[in-house]
Amino acid sequence: MSNSEEVIIAWTTIPMEMDASEVARGLVNARLAACVSVIQKVHATYRWEGKIEANEEQLLMIKTTRMCVRSLERRILTLHNYELPEFVITVASDGYRPYLDWVRHETAETHGQSNTDD
Repeated sequence: MSNSEEVIIAWTTIPMEMDASEVARGLVNARLAACVSVIQKVHATYRWEGKIEANEEQLLMIKTTRMCVRSLERRILTLHNYELPEFVITVASDGYRPYLDWVRHETAETHGQSNTDD
C-alpha cells in the first residue's frame, strides 16, 4: 500500500429516521470507510424549490481514501432517500501520520492493494 494515497473525509447528511449506525457499519464492513463518525441531530437550513426549509438530520463524517470515493458515492446514493443527497469531499492535507496510514490500510483491501508499505 502506498503512503501517498490521498486520505479524504466525505460528508453526507441522512434523515433522522435512517439508522446511522447501520449505515456506518455497512460502509466500514465494505471497506469503503476506515471510520464513520455520526453527529446526531444537526439542524439544516436550506433553500429548496424556491422556499426556505429547515429540518434535523444526522451528519456522517466518513474517513476514507481518494480511491474509494466513487464507490462510496454510489453506495451513499443507493442508500439515500433524498432527491439531492449531500456528498462532499474534504482533503486531509495533513494530520497524524499513523492515523492517516491506518485509514489507508483499512480501505486498501477494497481495491486489491496489498497491506504492506512501499
